[in-house]
Amino acid sequence: MDYYPANSFSPAPSTERGQLSAGAMLTLMRDHIWEIVGTAVVVLGLAVVYLLIATPIYSADVLLRVDPPEPNALGLALQNQESLPPPAPAPVTEMAVIRSRAVLDPVIEKFRFDVSVTPHKFPLLGDIAEKFATPGEPAAPWLGLKSFAWGGERMEIGALDVPQDLEEEKLTLVALGNGAYELRGPSDQLLVKGVVGAPVKNNGVSMLVKQLDARPGTKFEVIRWNEIDAIKRFGTLVKVGDKVKDSGLIQIEYTDKSRDKATEVANALGDQYLAYAIAARQANDTTTLAFINGELPLLLADLRKAEDALKRFRGASQSMQPTSEAQAYLQGGLDIDKQIASLQIQRTQLLDRYTADSRWVQTADRQIAQLQDAKAQFDGHFNGMPSSERQSVDLIRAQKVAETIYLGMVQKAEQLQVRRASTTGGAHIVDPAIRPHRPVKPQPEIVLAGGVILGLLSGVVLVFMRRHVMTGVTDPRYVESRMSVPVFGEILFSQQQLLLDRHGVGRKALPGVGGRSSQPLARSAADMQFVGGAAGMGVAGSRSDDNTRVLAARFPNDMSVEALRAVRTSVARDLAHARNNLLMVIGPTPSAGKSFVAANLAILHAEVGSRVLLIDADMRRGHLASLFDGNNRGGLSEVLSGQLGLRNALRATGIDGLTFLSCGARPENPAALLMKPQFKELLSRLTGQYDMVIVDTPPFLAVTDASIIASEAGSALLVLRSGMQSEQEIADTVKKMARAEGRIAGAVFNGIPLLRSTRNYDYVTNYGSDFGDLEATH
Repeated sequence: MDYYPANSFSPAPSTERGQLSAGAMLTLMRDHIWEIVGTAVVVLGLAVVYLLIATPIYSADVLLRVDPPEPNALGLALQNQESLPPPAPAPVTEMAVIRSRAVLDPVIEKFRFDVSVTPHKFPLLGDIAEKFATPGEPAAPWLGLKSFAWGGERMEIGALDVPQDLEEEKLTLVALGNGAYELRGPSDQLLVKGVVGAPVKNNGVSMLVKQLDARPGTKFEVIRWNEIDAIKRFGTLVKVGDKVKDSGLIQIEYTDKSRDKATEVANALGDQYLAYAIAARQANDTTTLAFINGELPLLLADLRKAEDALKRFRGASQSMQPTSEAQAYLQGGLDIDKQIASLQIQRTQLLDRYTADSRWVQTADRQIAQLQDAKAQFDGHFNGMPSSERQSVDLIRAQKVAETIYLGMVQKAEQLQVRRASTTGGAHIVDPAIRPHRPVKPQPEIVLAGGVILGLLSGVVLVFMRRHVMTGVTDPRYVESRMSVPVFGEILFSQQQLLLDRHGVGRKALPGVGGRSSQPLARSAADMQFVGGAAGMGVAGSRSDDNTRVLAARFPNDMSVEALRAVRTSVARDLAHARNNLLMVIGPTPSAGKSFVAANLAILHAEVGSRVLLIDADMRRGHLASLFDGNNRGGLSEVLSGQLGLRNALRATGIDGLTFLSCGARPENPAALLMKPQFKELLSRLTGQYDMVIVDTPPFLAVTDASIIASEAGSALLVLRSGMQSEQEIADTVKKMARAEGRIAGAVFNGIPLLRSTRNYDYVTNYGSDFGDLEATH
């Protein structure tokens, strides 16, 4: 009794093509685990290579402390400082100043960041060679390529000025030996020629090379950047930020491939900012001091005038000390007068920077008006005082206000003179840059960890793309659910069939495979014996199957053969209800495995006692004859064209109950032969003389031959190769079969790779092996 395995390959269901459940996704990843691991190993290897050839980048930083700006430059009337423009937040303002051209330009000019020099290196090999070279000692050229830099080269340009049309153009500097060099333009024209340490000028180009350590013939790419682009390029290497938010602590960080240069540039940025801050504060102090010095004579004159008026009044009125009421009037009015006087001075200072319509000047005007109203109200309370006493108090108050304003301005002028001579500028360096010990990138732990993670993700994406984008349908459930075509079986890819295809067939048994020697496949009527009568047109006797490359004949216990036996059962049941016993095997595209399925099904039906005829109807590229160690000539094309009789075309195969009709020599128009009435008569005759006729057809979508045969067949078996056909190709095949009045009984998924999710096929092989061992013991 045959053992018929159920269709055990069952991928996790998916509602739509391309949508996977979590379980199906895990199964897909498990099936392709070694592809994912392999991809991860490749990416990790690339990460290691990157670590080996990448140039290390070092970072140095300077920590600055910025003092908040002074709210009142005059030092007067702090209670009214709302009339002054509010100072911007110091950290934000100063960080913008650090990135300004005023700070960056001197550093760019000092270190020549407006000129880039790049050795002409051979791709990848040049980076590897540089790792083994010593700076200042140019390495010998690899592979005899002398124009490339192979590590150890050093070059420093002290000055380079070019015409505007050569800015940002790639210039080529060639070392000539003994310190000599030449600079060539984009069109290889000679611009200048000189030696190290000596300035040279020609063709509008002036240049000074301070250092050049390179073999003669070594080339360097030189670019002179314009000022704007030089600042942009340099700015990408500089990071400025708050060390602690709104604390006034600013960190300047610079990165470079040289740890010494990183330190020097970072300190230069800090020093240049301090120099700019000092110059800016000195300029501001100078402006304020000039304003104060211009106001001091006027204030002194006001003071002298007030003192003289008070002195004259006292001499004339013989008044000594004011009364208590006069004292109260004096004290209250004195505070208001001081505020009005200071606001008037501040308004004068504001007019030097703003117009009278500005918000700051108008704010000062409103405050002055409010104070004057308050003073008028205050004075109203003392209207009943004697006029002489009130006049005395007014004069005393005017003298004291003038004295306070004048002395305050004198004191502020002295402070400004001292501060202008200082070197702080409202900022100082807390921590200067020191030489870094380790590079900030690449960081091996991050690169390696990222390589592993990226590799695994890349492997997963690659598997998913191959499964859902780059390959065809791999899920048999798709055919059943979307095309309404039942799947009779799923056939695993057979290594044994691959072995048969590689070694071929012949008199000698396949290595490692037992068999009986036999004669080659008979090709003439003299080698055949036909049986007439009720038996029909069959081939008498049987021959050894050692000459075939059909899996079912050579490896009957292979798991793929067991799956084909399940297909045989489904086909037999379907043909019992079909209009005839003709089964055509179709496939949408080439390489689906039609011939493999047709030949094996023919042998499997023959092994249960059926008289089977296998016809190769692919008269364009048929090759079934090669599976039985024969050739195509003397087959279907000759029969249909009348060149050969049917009895002479039928061949024995060496398999009991199996007869074969090859495709014959390739005709000029195979479709025309199939359209002839002789073909229908031939099929009708053969279906009456055999229990089953199996017809292998050309690819359905490639040519029209299969659609001609479709109307004559009782059933059709659709063969699909896993991952080979797209959804559209399968759908087009089903539609065209319906138009040709053909009936697809079912489908077979062929060539399914043996994955982890298909390991349950192992039990078929184990069961068959154990069963064979039991038979051998009896």
